Amino acid sequence: TFSRENKSKAQEFDLNEALTSALSIIAAQARVKAVEVVQEFASLPLLLGDKNQIQQVIINLCNNAIDAMPNGGKIAVRTRGDTMDGKQGIVLEVEDNGSGIPEEIRGKVFNPFFTTKAVGKGTGLGLSLVHEIIQKHNGKIELKSIVGQGATFTITFPAKEAGQNANAG
Repeated sequence: TFSRENKSKAQEFDLNEALTSALSIIAAQARVKAVEVVQEFASLPLLLGDKNQIQQVIINLCNNAIDAMPNGGKIAVRTRGDTMDGKQGIVLEVEDNGSGIPEEIRGKVFNPFFTTKAVGKGTGLGLSLVHEIIQKHNGKIELKSIVGQGATFTITFPAKEAGQNANAG
């Protein structure tokens, strides 16, 4: 993604369906690590974008959350409608009750190659890739965290507008 322009395929899709499919990929790892994954999905308008990239976002965020809970825990994945820049928007929230992210490094977590993981346990590309994908989808991401209580990533995307098609995305 960083080294070359990606020929992503914009399409209309249901975010909740895409998330359910992606979460099935991490379900086994979550069970093994005693992490419960809870889905709280609201009825949503369609999203226009690259479904595979959005699935990569949820997989990366959940894998990081699982790593932040070595003794087990809970991940809540939520969706809801909202407004974004005065238009209809879609909110995706990933919240864990893991170790949290210290304030002094929160500003660095989206930087390429920044990692707090042990050597050989991570490349530092997961969250920078998440950030880049969200930007490509005209979205925004926010991080809130309390050390010892977990982290919440809140992502807002613009909903597909009436008359907007995949070629104009």
